[in-house]
Amino acid sequence: MEREQNPQRLKETLLNLGVPLATVGLFFIASLGAFSKKSRKEIYERDGGKSARSGKRGKLHAAHIDHTRNENYDKPSNGRLLTVREHYQDHYNRHGRNGLTTGGNRWALGKLWDLLTGKERKGLKPPDSID
Repeated sequence: MEREQNPQRLKETLLNLGVPLATVGLFFIASLGAFSKKSRKEIYERDGGKSARSGKRGKLHAAHIDHTRNENYDKPSNGRLLTVREHYQDHYNRHGRNGLTTGGNRWALGKLWDLLTGKERKGLKPPDSID
């Protein structure tokens, strides 16, 4: 039986452990866009542990196809494995058409940009260049 998630209890636990409030806040903001552990596992198994776009292995993200919050949001059919670079490109190329607000997509682009190494950034436009 799966335990019920209690975000408020987790937040209180993190604060009681001395984790700074700003860090706890970022954790909860970042977790809003993530698939559940079960869905990530199903996506990984379905895609064979490689990017659905390039076939590359390594550091992969379970990336949403549609970020609209509805009954399909956490379903594996709404996701695919992408490298961080591909995930960034997807957010950049589908800006305004991926179910996120402009601000939400800009935030996601910034977070993904921070995960890219200098070599991985080569040839990409930075997040602040999006119109």
